[in-house]
Amino acid sequence: MVIALTASILFTGCGIKNEYTKKQMFRLCADGTEPEGQPNRSTGAPLVVQRLDVSPEFSGTAFVYRVDQNRFTQDYYNNYMTSPARMISNAMLEALVDSPQFSPAPKKPIPDRTFQLWGKITSLYRDQRIASAAWAVVAMALNLDQLNKDGFTPVLSKTYSAKIPLGTDTSPKAYIQAINRGLAGIVKDILTDFQKLPPQTDNQ
Repeated sequence: MVIALTASILFTGCGIKNEYTKKQMFRLCADGTEPEGQPNRSTGAPLVVQRLDVSPEFSGTAFVYRVDQNRFTQDYYNNYMTSPARMISNAMLEALVDSPQFSPAPKKPIPDRTFQLWGKITSLYRDQRIASAAWAVVAMALNLDQLNKDGFTPVLSKTYSAKIPLGTDTSPKAYIQAINRGLAGIVKDILTDFQKLPPQTDNQ
């Protein structure tokens, strides 16, 4: 799902015509459509998603484009609606608890066998080093812990990534749609890995 809001910014200057430049804001989600939700969310293992950290170069609301091996630029006219770390953390939680494997964990009391997901967003940008082959790139190093009598114990640690080709459409809308597909793919991979965990850490 893509939500874009536009605002007009007036530029004035000596010898320059006044003109309006549209500033667009987009929402990140981990699915391309509005989730329908589980019929009964309480059937899965309780899950908490901690606010993800993010590498400093991708922490702002402006879109980031990779233009060289070690050089990134920011697009101040195309922005995330709020910090990408906050939106991706919320999107991951919503998508994971809409699966049969997880359900939202109550804040108090914390139930047994609760899982928590935490980690860091390491990449979030449009790779345009090759003009004819642009990509949307998202990657994150994630950890899944399980609550037991000794506290939270690590059960999964892995880097997940997605690289979505943009083809001929490199518009901001196409970019955000590709990032959202990448996030959905990462959620799917997390669920697959969760189902492969040994029986003592699974929710079955």
